[in-house]
Amino acid sequence: MNLDTAVFKKLAHNDTGAAAGHQGGIVIPKDIARFFPPLPFSTDGSNPTVDTRLTADLYIGTTRVASVMTRYQHQTWGGTRSPERRLTDNLGPLRNMAAADDIIIFRKDLSDDGYIRLHLLKQGTEEYDLLLAKVGPKRWGAVDSSNPPVSIDDMRTAEEYVQQEADRPARPFCDEREQVKATTIRRARDRAFRRKVLELYDFRCAFTGRRFVSPVSAKIVGLDAAHIVPVDANGSDHPANGLALTKDLHWSFDRGLLGVGQNRRIIVPESVRMLPGNEFLRDLNGTAIREAGAHSLEALEEAFDWHRRNVLLA
Repeated sequence: MNLDTAVFKKLAHNDTGAAAGHQGGIVIPKDIARFFPPLPFSTDGSNPTVDTRLTADLYIGTTRVASVMTRYQHQTWGGTRSPERRLTDNLGPLRNMAAADDIIIFRKDLSDDGYIRLHLLKQGTEEYDLLLAKVGPKRWGAVDSSNPPVSIDDMRTAEEYVQQEADRPARPFCDEREQVKATTIRRARDRAFRRKVLELYDFRCAFTGRRFVSPVSAKIVGLDAAHIVPVDANGSDHPANGLALTKDLHWSFDRGLLGVGQNRRIIVPESVRMLPGNEFLRDLNGTAIREAGAHSLEALEEAFDWHRRNVLLA
Protein backbone atom coordinates (compact mmCIF):
# COMPACT_ATOMS: atom_id res chain seq x y z
CA MET A 1 0.00 0.00 0.00
CA ASN A 2 0.97 3.63 -0.48
CA LEU A 3 -1.05 5.31 2.23
CA ASP A 4 -1.41 9.08 2.17
CA THR A 5 -1.17 11.25 5.25
CA ALA A 6 -4.32 11.40 7.38
CA VAL A 7 -7.39 13.55 7.97
CA PHE A 8 -9.60 13.32 11.03
CA LYS A 9 -13.15 14.03 12.13
CA LYS A 10 -14.47 14.38 15.65
CA LEU A 11 -17.73 12.45 15.44
CA ALA A 12 -21.16 13.97 15.90
CA HIS A 13 -23.89 11.93 17.60
CA ASN A 14 -25.53 11.27 14.20
CA ASP A 15 -22.31 9.65 12.94
CA THR A 16 -22.54 6.92 15.57
CA GLY A 17 -24.61 3.77 15.77
CA ALA A 18 -26.61 5.31 18.64
CA ALA A 19 -28.27 7.82 16.28
CA ALA A 20 -31.99 7.34 15.63
CA GLY A 21 -33.44 7.20 12.13
CA HIS A 22 -32.43 5.62 8.85
CA GLN A 23 -29.58 7.93 7.78
CA GLY A 24 -26.71 5.55 8.48
CA GLY A 25 -23.11 6.40 7.92
CA ILE A 26 -20.57 9.11 8.62
CA VAL A 27 -20.94 12.61 7.18
CA ILE A 28 -17.73 13.82 5.53
CA PRO A 29 -17.32 17.61 5.73
CA LYS A 30 -16.47 19.35 2.47
CA ASP A 31 -13.16 20.60 3.89
CA ILE A 32 -11.80 17.06 4.23
CA ALA A 33 -13.77 15.45 1.36
CA ARG A 34 -11.25 17.00 -1.03
CA PHE A 35 -8.66 14.63 0.45
CA PHE A 36 -10.80 11.51 -0.04
CA PRO A 37 -10.62 9.11 -3.01
CA PRO A 38 -11.96 10.72 -6.19
CA LEU A 39 -15.50 9.99 -7.35
CA PRO A 40 -16.11 8.99 -11.00
CA PHE A 41 -18.35 12.00 -11.73
CA SER A 42 -19.53 15.26 -10.19
CA THR A 43 -23.09 15.90 -9.07
CA ASP A 44 -25.22 17.85 -11.54
CA GLY A 45 -28.73 17.80 -12.95
CA SER A 46 -28.21 14.46 -14.66
CA ASN A 47 -26.22 12.98 -11.75
CA PRO A 48 -27.92 14.18 -8.54
CA THR A 49 -26.17 11.40 -6.59
CA VAL A 50 -22.74 9.98 -7.39
CA ASP A 51 -20.95 7.26 -5.50
CA THR A 52 -18.18 4.71 -5.57
CA ARG A 53 -17.48 1.49 -3.70
CA LEU A 54 -14.42 1.40 -1.49
CA THR A 55 -12.64 -1.43 0.27
CA ALA A 56 -12.28 -0.22 3.85
CA ASP A 57 -10.12 -1.64 6.62
CA LEU A 58 -11.66 -0.71 9.97
CA TYR A 59 -9.54 -0.29 13.09
CA ILE A 60 -10.30 0.52 16.70
CA GLY A 61 -7.08 2.08 17.85
CA THR A 62 -4.39 -0.09 16.29
CA THR A 63 -6.50 -3.28 16.11
CA ARG A 64 -8.16 -4.18 12.83
CA VAL A 65 -11.72 -5.30 13.47
CA ALA A 66 -13.08 -5.74 9.93
CA SER A 67 -12.43 -5.40 6.22
CA VAL A 68 -15.60 -4.35 4.38
CA MET A 69 -16.99 -2.87 1.20
CA THR A 70 -18.41 0.55 1.93
CA ARG A 71 -20.04 3.27 -0.16
CA TYR A 72 -18.78 6.82 -0.57
CA GLN A 73 -21.45 9.11 -1.99
CA HIS A 74 -22.34 12.71 -2.75
CA GLN A 75 -26.10 13.08 -2.32
CA THR A 76 -28.09 16.14 -3.47
CA TRP A 77 -31.63 14.80 -2.96
CA GLY A 78 -32.51 15.18 -6.60
CA GLY A 79 -30.48 18.35 -7.00
CA THR A 80 -32.46 20.24 -4.37
CA ARG A 81 -29.55 20.75 -1.95
CA SER A 82 -25.81 21.22 -1.90
CA PRO A 83 -24.04 17.84 -1.91
CA GLU A 84 -23.79 16.02 1.38
CA ARG A 85 -20.84 13.66 1.46
CA ARG A 86 -21.22 10.46 3.39
CA LEU A 87 -19.57 7.10 3.97
CA THR A 88 -22.28 4.46 4.31
CA ASP A 89 -22.68 0.68 4.34
CA ASN A 90 -21.05 -1.91 6.58
CA LEU A 91 -19.43 0.50 9.03
CA GLY A 92 -21.22 -1.01 12.04
CA PRO A 93 -18.03 -2.47 13.59
CA LEU A 94 -16.87 1.13 14.14
CA ARG A 95 -20.11 3.12 14.40
CA ASN A 96 -21.60 0.76 16.97
CA MET A 97 -18.55 1.25 19.18
CA ALA A 98 -18.37 5.03 18.73
CA ALA A 99 -19.70 7.86 20.84
CA ALA A 100 -20.05 11.57 20.11
CA ASP A 101 -16.65 13.32 20.17
CA ASP A 102 -14.68 10.15 19.51
CA ILE A 103 -12.33 10.70 16.57
CA ILE A 104 -12.04 8.82 13.28
CA ILE A 105 -8.87 9.06 11.20
CA PHE A 106 -9.13 8.47 7.44
CA ARG A 107 -6.26 7.53 5.10
CA LYS A 108 -6.57 6.79 1.38
CA ASP A 109 -4.23 4.71 -0.75
CA LEU A 110 -2.45 6.71 -3.46
CA SER A 111 -1.92 3.53 -5.49
CA ASP A 112 -5.57 2.43 -5.33
CA ASP A 113 -8.53 4.80 -5.59
CA GLY A 114 -10.77 2.02 -4.30
CA TYR A 115 -9.28 1.78 -0.80
CA ILE A 116 -9.57 3.68 2.47
CA ARG A 117 -8.51 2.97 6.05
CA LEU A 118 -10.47 4.13 9.12
CA HIS A 119 -9.16 4.25 12.70
CA LEU A 120 -11.57 4.95 15.56
CA LEU A 121 -9.87 6.64 18.53
CA LYS A 122 -11.92 6.35 21.69
CA GLN A 123 -12.00 9.08 24.32
CA GLY A 124 -9.82 8.26 27.30
CA THR A 125 -7.20 6.38 25.26
CA GLU A 126 -3.63 7.52 24.87
CA GLU A 127 -3.99 7.76 21.08
CA TYR A 128 -7.02 10.02 21.45
CA ASP A 129 -5.32 12.31 23.94
CA LEU A 130 -2.20 12.65 21.79
CA LEU A 131 -4.19 13.58 18.69
CA LEU A 132 -6.44 15.97 20.61
CA ALA A 133 -3.36 17.78 21.94
CA LYS A 134 -2.15 18.14 18.35
CA VAL A 135 -5.35 19.33 16.64
CA GLY A 136 -6.86 21.36 19.47
CA PRO A 137 -10.50 22.44 19.23
CA LYS A 138 -10.89 21.70 15.48
CA ARG A 139 -13.69 19.29 14.60
CA TRP A 140 -11.98 18.08 11.42
CA GLY A 141 -8.96 18.67 9.22
CA ALA A 142 -5.52 17.34 8.34
CA VAL A 143 -3.81 15.52 11.19
CA ASP A 144 -0.55 17.24 10.19
CA SER A 145 -1.30 20.66 8.72
CA SER A 146 2.33 21.00 7.59
CA ASN A 147 2.03 17.84 5.46
CA PRO A 148 -1.59 17.54 4.29
CA PRO A 149 -2.86 14.69 2.13
CA VAL A 150 -3.02 14.88 -1.65
CA SER A 151 -6.22 16.65 -2.67
CA ILE A 152 -8.41 16.05 -5.72
CA ASP A 153 -7.06 19.30 -7.18
CA ASP A 154 -3.48 18.14 -6.49
CA MET A 155 -4.23 14.93 -8.40
CA ARG A 156 -5.61 16.80 -11.41
CA THR A 157 -2.69 19.22 -11.47
CA ALA A 158 -0.17 16.37 -11.25
CA GLU A 159 -1.89 14.40 -14.01
CA GLU A 160 -1.84 17.48 -16.24
CA TYR A 161 1.85 17.96 -15.47
CA VAL A 162 2.78 14.35 -16.34
CA GLN A 163 0.72 14.54 -19.55
CA GLN A 164 2.50 17.76 -20.50
CA GLU A 165 5.79 15.96 -19.90
CA ALA A 166 4.62 13.08 -22.11
CA ASP A 167 3.77 15.55 -24.90
CA ARG A 168 7.30 16.98 -24.83
CA PRO A 169 10.36 15.34 -26.41
CA ALA A 170 11.50 12.51 -24.14
CA ARG A 171 14.12 13.45 -21.54
CA PRO A 172 15.65 11.65 -18.59
CA PHE A 173 16.55 14.83 -16.67
CA CYS A 174 14.67 17.98 -15.81
CA ASP A 175 17.39 20.49 -14.97
CA GLU A 176 15.25 23.57 -15.44
CA ARG A 177 12.41 22.31 -13.24
CA GLU A 178 11.93 24.16 -9.99
CA GLN A 179 12.83 21.74 -7.21
CA VAL A 180 9.67 20.24 -5.79
CA LYS A 181 10.10 20.24 -2.03
CA ALA A 182 6.51 20.05 -0.91
CA THR A 183 5.93 16.42 -0.05
CA THR A 184 2.25 16.68 -1.01
CA ILE A 185 3.14 17.75 -4.56
CA ARG A 186 5.76 15.00 -4.83
CA ARG A 187 3.26 12.35 -3.74
CA ALA A 188 0.72 13.67 -6.25
CA ARG A 189 3.26 13.56 -9.08
CA ASP A 190 4.39 10.06 -8.13
CA ARG A 191 0.76 8.93 -8.27
CA ALA A 192 0.22 10.50 -11.71
CA PHE A 193 3.55 9.13 -13.01
CA ARG A 194 2.60 5.62 -11.85
CA ARG A 195 -0.79 5.72 -13.54
CA LYS A 196 0.70 6.89 -16.84
CA VAL A 197 3.61 4.42 -16.85
CA LEU A 198 1.49 1.39 -15.90
CA GLU A 199 -0.97 2.21 -18.69
CA LEU A 200 1.92 2.38 -21.19
CA TYR A 201 3.05 -1.11 -20.18
CA ASP A 202 -0.49 -2.54 -20.18
CA PHE A 203 -0.16 -3.11 -16.44
CA ARG A 204 2.60 -5.69 -16.98
CA CYS A 205 6.15 -5.79 -15.66
CA ALA A 206 8.68 -4.57 -18.24
CA PHE A 207 11.17 -7.26 -17.19
CA THR A 208 8.92 -10.32 -16.83
CA GLY A 209 5.56 -9.51 -18.43
CA ARG A 210 3.86 -10.51 -15.19
CA ARG A 211 0.92 -8.76 -13.62
CA PHE A 212 -0.83 -9.24 -10.30
CA VAL A 213 -4.44 -8.11 -9.77
CA SER A 214 -6.29 -8.33 -6.47
CA PRO A 215 -9.65 -10.16 -6.51
CA VAL A 216 -10.94 -7.44 -4.18
CA SER A 217 -10.61 -4.74 -6.84
CA ALA A 218 -9.34 -4.73 -10.42
CA LYS A 219 -7.87 -1.31 -9.57
CA ILE A 220 -5.29 -2.94 -7.31
CA VAL A 221 -2.30 -3.90 -9.45
CA GLY A 222 0.89 -5.13 -7.81
CA LEU A 223 3.29 -3.03 -9.88
CA ASP A 224 5.38 0.07 -9.30
CA ALA A 225 6.46 2.77 -11.72
CA ALA A 226 10.23 3.02 -11.33
CA HIS A 227 12.07 6.20 -12.27
CA ILE A 228 15.14 5.03 -14.21
CA VAL A 229 16.98 8.22 -13.26
CA PRO A 230 15.59 8.83 -9.76
CA VAL A 231 13.94 12.07 -8.70
CA ASP A 232 16.69 12.82 -6.19
CA ALA A 233 19.19 12.74 -9.09
CA ASN A 234 16.98 15.27 -10.93
CA GLY A 235 15.30 12.58 -12.99
CA SER A 236 12.29 13.79 -14.91
CA ASP A 237 8.67 12.69 -14.58
CA HIS A 238 8.59 12.05 -18.33
CA PRO A 239 7.10 8.57 -18.88
CA ALA A 240 10.17 7.65 -20.97
CA ASN A 241 12.13 7.87 -17.71
CA GLY A 242 9.91 5.16 -16.28
CA LEU A 243 9.43 1.40 -16.20
CA ALA A 244 6.58 -0.72 -14.89
CA LEU A 245 8.18 -3.21 -12.51
CA THR A 246 7.05 -5.65 -9.86
CA LYS A 247 7.95 -4.43 -6.39
CA ASP A 248 10.81 -6.89 -5.92
CA LEU A 249 12.36 -5.95 -9.28
CA HIS A 250 11.89 -2.24 -8.57
CA TRP A 251 13.85 -2.73 -5.34
CA SER A 252 16.53 -4.69 -7.21
CA PHE A 253 16.76 -2.14 -10.04
CA ASP A 254 17.13 0.79 -7.63
CA ARG A 255 19.97 -1.03 -5.86
CA GLY A 256 21.81 -1.99 -9.04
CA LEU A 257 21.22 -5.74 -8.90
CA LEU A 258 20.13 -5.54 -12.52
CA GLY A 259 20.05 -3.01 -15.34
CA VAL A 260 19.42 -2.76 -19.08
CA GLY A 261 22.08 -2.89 -21.79
CA GLN A 262 22.28 -1.01 -25.08
CA ASN A 263 20.72 -4.04 -26.76
CA ARG A 264 17.58 -3.55 -24.59
CA ARG A 265 18.30 -6.77 -22.72
CA ILE A 266 18.58 -7.22 -18.97
CA ILE A 267 22.03 -7.21 -17.40
CA VAL A 268 22.54 -9.05 -14.12
CA PRO A 269 26.14 -8.56 -12.94
CA GLU A 270 28.17 -11.69 -12.21
CA SER A 271 28.59 -10.56 -8.60
CA VAL A 272 24.79 -10.83 -8.27
CA ARG A 273 24.33 -13.99 -10.35
CA MET A 274 26.81 -16.00 -8.30
CA LEU A 275 25.05 -15.45 -4.95
CA PRO A 276 22.80 -18.28 -3.67
CA GLY A 277 19.19 -17.12 -3.61
CA ASN A 278 19.53 -14.94 -6.73
CA GLU A 279 18.52 -17.68 -9.17
CA PHE A 280 15.47 -15.73 -10.34
CA LEU A 281 17.59 -12.70 -11.19
CA ARG A 282 20.23 -14.91 -12.80
CA ASP A 283 17.61 -16.39 -15.13
CA LEU A 284 16.59 -12.89 -16.26
CA ASN A 285 20.08 -12.11 -17.51
CA GLY A 286 20.00 -11.53 -21.29
CA THR A 287 16.19 -11.37 -21.48
CA ALA A 288 14.73 -8.68 -23.75
CA ILE A 289 12.70 -6.06 -21.93
CA ARG A 290 9.04 -5.45 -22.66
CA GLU A 291 8.65 -2.08 -24.40
CA ALA A 292 6.07 0.63 -23.75
CA GLY A 293 2.99 0.61 -25.94
CA ALA A 294 3.82 3.98 -27.52
CA HIS A 295 7.12 4.08 -29.44
CA SER A 296 7.70 7.76 -28.59
CA LEU A 297 7.46 6.94 -24.88
CA GLU A 298 9.76 3.92 -24.80
CA ALA A 299 12.33 4.00 -22.01
CA LEU A 300 15.29 6.15 -23.01
CA GLU A 301 18.72 4.68 -23.71
CA GLU A 302 20.19 7.83 -22.13
CA ALA A 303 18.39 6.98 -18.89
CA PHE A 304 19.54 3.35 -18.99
CA ASP A 305 23.10 4.54 -19.67
CA TRP A 306 22.98 6.78 -16.59
CA HIS A 307 21.70 3.84 -14.54
CA ARG A 308 24.48 1.54 -15.82
CA ARG A 309 27.17 4.11 -14.94
CA ASN A 310 25.77 5.27 -11.60
CA VAL A 311 23.72 2.42 -10.09
CA LEU A 312 24.44 -0.96 -11.68
CA LEU A 313 26.81 -3.03 -9.57
CA ALA A 314 30.12 -4.17 -10.98
